[in-house]
Order: sequence, then structure tokens, then C-alpha cells
Amino acid sequence: MIKTPMTIELDSYDKIREKYSNAVDWMSDIGVKIGPNRLSNYSRLIENKTYIESKGKDVFPDYVSSMFEIYHFLEVYSAFKDTPKEQLNSIVSKLDKSVNGPKNTSEETSKTTEARNYLFEAVTAARLHRPSSDLEAILKTDSDTGVQIGNNKIWIECKRITTPNKIYDNVRKATTQLETVLKRKVGSGHRGLVALDISKILNEGDKIFVKETELEFFASVDSIMDKFIAQYSHQWEKVYARRNKKIIGIVIRFAFMSCVEDKNTLVYTSQWAVNPRAGVDHADLQLQKLLTKSLNM
Repeated sequence: MIKTPMTIELDSYDKIREKYSNAVDWMSDIGVKIGPNRLSNYSRLIENKTYIESKGKDVFPDYVSSMFEIYHFLEVYSAFKDTPKEQLNSIVSKLDKSVNGPKNTSEETSKTTEARNYLFEAVTAARLHRPSSDLEAILKTDSDTGVQIGNNKIWIECKRITTPNKIYDNVRKATTQLETVLKRKVGSGHRGLVALDISKILNEGDKIFVKETELEFFASVDSIMDKFIAQYSHQWEKVYARRNKKIIGIVIRFAFMSCVEDKNTLVYTSQWAVNPRAGVDHADLQLQKLLTKSLNM
């Protein structure tokens, strides 16, 4: 497994509100339909600080959930806000679907996952888009997303997992999709990765992850990732045994809202790790190290 150190982002309420307003304006400008959808619910809540303070604990769960959702859209905005809009058709398509669905994650059912599934694809693309580091998201792709690193292109299929008993089937489906994509690619520089979001396995509702100190917080988050991969990696390795060797590993991601008590603040937390396929060669291992650094920047 490859991980890089996490950091805690401590933006003020006013700074987050400003960023979100800019993100919504940007989405509208690139062609995302900003109508009566969950974005407007988040806007109403975050724009009314006085209302939040007056209602206190009555609106706190809704506030926490809204802040969690907002951060995903901010990640996409931050990554692509300087990209010419004519290059963003695939991101617009994903965001058009992402803005719909239930307002809060806790209200999501098996029939209403589409919006957040597409948002996970957009966030993954955003995390991998680091032009200054010679990593660029591939915005026109047959897979869910992809990234170019030098002369190498890595095609990625994204799956959100809600229960552990769905891991094997989803990895099998994703690798089947990747094999189809890879068969159409000419040249030696093409690889495949599966990206799994496991946030709902760890937190089905809107619970806050609480630790007393920053040191304890980092250790606990690292432990969550370590234990998950140790417990379930045999499932994707079983799938890999029958798959193209160009499928080189798996990306694991989880996110939730946290509180570090000695900082007395609510923070958005996400952790990304890459688990290389057993026996992967040195060059493909190095590619995945570069990806891990990008994912956690």
C-alpha cells in the first residue's frame, strides 16, 4: 500500500462560503444546470449564518451534511476552474448529474446513488489533475476518468461501495470494463486502475469522526485505511488473478466530517491510498507512487 501524509484544512466559515459561491458561479458558467436541486439547498444553508447560529443543534446535522457535500464540489472547482470551458464537456456532464439526488448522503438509497457516483468520478479526476506536476486528467475518455503521466495513460473505473459484500462484484465489474478499454488502446503506455470510495461502509449516515488531538486523529485515520486494505485486499487480488496485467492496482478513498477537539473545529477529512497489484513491476509501482502523491495533495 502507498500513502502520503494528510493535512487538516482549516478554512473559516466565511472563506468556505466565498469559495462555494465562486464554485456555483463557475459551474453555471461552464454549462451546468443550476436549478432547484441540492446545490440550492446547500446555498441557502451556508449563506444564512445568523439562522444557523440561532437554531443551533436543531440544524447542526443538516449543516454538517451540507458542508460535507460542498467540499466535493469545491475540489472539482479548484482543479478545473482555470481549464478552458470547451475542454470540460465530460466534467460538465458529470456535474449535471451530480447536482441532483438526495440532499444528504444519509437519505441516499440503492436507487438514488447516480448523482454521487458521478460526483466521485469528477472528484477523482480533480484529484489527479496536477498540470504543474506533469499529471493531467484525461477529459475525453472511454473509462470513467483517466490521467496522463508523461507518456503513460492510466484509465480508471470508479465504484462507490456501500457494504463489504459488494467489493468483489464491483471490482470484477470495474476490471471487466477496464479490459474492454485497454483492448482498444494501441501502444505500451496504457494501464488500468480501479478506484473505490468506501465512505458509506465506514459511515452510513452523518456521524462526525471525533478525536481529542491532531496526532491521535492522524493515527486513527491511517489505521482505518490500513485495516481496510489488510482485511479486503484478498478480494481484489482474487479478481486480478484472471485479469490483464496492465490493470496495476486499486485506489481506495474515504471521506467524512471530523472534529479535532483541541482545535475546536469541524473539518472535512479525506484519505486516499493506492494498493498496487501483487507482483507489479517497478515502473508501474513508480507510477502509482506519483498518483498517491497527487491524490493527497
